[in-house]
Amino acid sequence: MFDFLENNEEFEKEFDEGEIGIKPYDVDCLPNDYNVSTLISLMERGYLKIPSFQRNYVWKKEMASKFIESVIIGLPIPQLFFFERGRNNFLVIDGQQRLVTIYLFKKQRFPKTDEGRTIIRKYLSEGKTIPDCELSGDNFEDFKLKLPSNTDEPNLLNGLKYDTLATIENYDFKGEFDYNRTIRTITIKQIEPSDDDSAMFEIFSRLNSGGVTLTPQEIRMSLFFSAFLESLSTMNTDIRWRNLLGKEQPDIHMIEVEVLLRSFAMLERSNEYKSPLKRFLNEYSKQAMNYNQEKIDSLINVFTIFLDSCSSLNNDAFKNDKKKFVVSLFEAVFVAVCKKIIEGEWKGKKISPESLLVLKSDEEFSRASQGNTASISSVKKRLERAQEIIVFQ
Repeated sequence: MFDFLENNEEFEKEFDEGEIGIKPYDVDCLPNDYNVSTLISLMERGYLKIPSFQRNYVWKKEMASKFIESVIIGLPIPQLFFFERGRNNFLVIDGQQRLVTIYLFKKQRFPKTDEGRTIIRKYLSEGKTIPDCELSGDNFEDFKLKLPSNTDEPNLLNGLKYDTLATIENYDFKGEFDYNRTIRTITIKQIEPSDDDSAMFEIFSRLNSGGVTLTPQEIRMSLFFSAFLESLSTMNTDIRWRNLLGKEQPDIHMIEVEVLLRSFAMLERSNEYKSPLKRFLNEYSKQAMNYNQEKIDSLINVFTIFLDSCSSLNNDAFKNDKKKFVVSLFEAVFVAVCKKIIEGEWKGKKISPESLLVLKSDEEFSRASQGNTASISSVKKRLERAQEIIVFQ
């Protein structure tokens, strides 16, 4: 079953029997013990990036302070997971909150507003250090450790920040924090095949912070981020598209962006389609990383014209009798219409609502929309029937 549709009541469920597997020799896991100074250096040089799917920094100062205290006094902390994309190019798979806490303590600033947390994500996701002008603004405050104390034995670290860490009772707190306490990291690297990102994709889907299951599209937005994927997010906000979906606001997990990605992938690469669908979309996303702006603009234009051609349809046109959006139906119509648009057959025409009704009741199309809907034969048949039946008025 497609992960992105499994628990979403607004889309008709689909099934794909194919799965992406990982062979034992696909990846290598390299353990390292880095001190805090080295980790911060990797971040400031842009070698470590927070993927775009990761949530904002959410820890409260009390939790962050306890973590810093654990580092200083040498308590064991959970390991960090990185993915090596290339030389000096690592994505943080798991451990964002811990890593950012260390960074913020060294910078001696802590977010006090949601905007401050957004600023953190904005810069660190791009591998950039947060500018001092941002950290010194109203969205941040001093990061002084906020630790509980009791009347008999006050906590010596409470109220201190990085610059005020000092040698207390012959104990060098700053030295311990910077150099003497190491944090275990596991760096995952795909070995072979070097041109297949299947293992990388599966690793991201299995290892993620807080045990929150990521949608495939959230993962793609980091592994294959491109101007084209960014443009899909913009297309997803078009009011005409939102009306067809019957949803005012975009899904935070990018479900509808995946629908658009899938539709464009079938438009451009249907003759290369092989299941599983997840792998097909990964490969298309990777290819799209090379799209120049002219290519992207042409696809945006096709999408705009397609939405214009849908103005003759009611907002439930791509839904079933249970009012659930049918992705396979939309995809087939999208490909059929966009091919006509590209061939110059549109010229201001609209999709015939009657032809869409004929397609929805077509026996061959219906059979190809049941069972393993992502099989080659099913996809091919749906696209064929849509191209034969859908016409303009």
